[in-house]
Amino acid sequence: MVADQNEFALRRERLALRSLIQNHSTALVDIEIGNFAAARAGSTLWISATPLAQTDRQVSALAAVLAWQARSQRTGDAVEHIRICDTVAPGLTARRAAYFSLSIDVLDTRSAPAVVAAPTPHEQVIAPHPDHLAFVSMLSGAGIEVVIEHGVVSGEVLGLEVARVVDEDGVAKLRIGVGAHDREMFKMLHGDVSTIEQLQKVVNSVRKHREVGAPTHPLNLLAVERAARSRAVSAPQSLGLVSLQPVEPPVARPNLKDAWPCCAIGTAVDSTPTVVVFVSGVDLEAVPFAADARDRLAPAGRLLIVTPQRNVVPLQKQIAELLAQPAEFLSA
Repeated sequence: MVADQNEFALRRERLALRSLIQNHSTALVDIEIGNFAAARAGSTLWISATPLAQTDRQVSALAAVLAWQARSQRTGDAVEHIRICDTVAPGLTARRAAYFSLSIDVLDTRSAPAVVAAPTPHEQVIAPHPDHLAFVSMLSGAGIEVVIEHGVVSGEVLGLEVARVVDEDGVAKLRIGVGAHDREMFKMLHGDVSTIEQLQKVVNSVRKHREVGAPTHPLNLLAVERAARSRAVSAPQSLGLVSLQPVEPPVARPNLKDAWPCCAIGTAVDSTPTVVVFVSGVDLEAVPFAADARDRLAPAGRLLIVTPQRNVVPLQKQIAELLAQPAEFLSA
């Protein structure tokens, strides 16, 4: 059944591409690029940004085609022009495509006729409500790292969120727990008002599992990239920096349980602003995501992508070489 659905999706997207490629004298050659349908017409590669199958961690068409182009440059099969037909997020795709020294057009195909998509501006920084900020001292007092991203005040223990300020019926409440379900369960068991004593118990329980060298446990398998950021913020010299502080990513992470790059900004010894993006796993989105973070935080700054050494595969470096501004990989 799944195979039939994928085959149907592939045929559908190939037909959609052909309807957009008009009056082209060169024969079309169908190409499969990961989870996307694509066709090559001479020196131009057309790719649909609609994924053929839904996966837990979606790779974008931009990341997939960058990986394809990087490999093809090594084999002599690269194209001169890339055209991404996007019904998903054309503005975001266009913004991220602009960071690369490639000829890439993004077509907004959400309606007919298709038009060239303009890059979507970065979101404005959302200031938390003062009532939410009132919980900062309580979180800090319990030994929790206060993190503010996209207007949300939360508390982390070595990178793992254990508390969040939420609005309930127009009232700011501090809820304890790892994720929404855990917060609701904690509320049911311990009442409506969170205390610093409750926070401290959770911190002590979580911290022993998040320390470097702790035995494998569900609590240290989550937010691995944020654990790396927490360690680096405490010791910026490990990255060759004199200072480092966490900052929000260019796009909010969709949920706590999935791996999602996180960001920080710091200063090098020579005072160069440095954007640092922490990644877990071999993630094709790492380079376009990191370039997007630099553009938002310090467009002329240095860019470091930090991940364990085993994740720094040649393909990642090859994608980074396609950037108009360089990026460096650093193992940690």
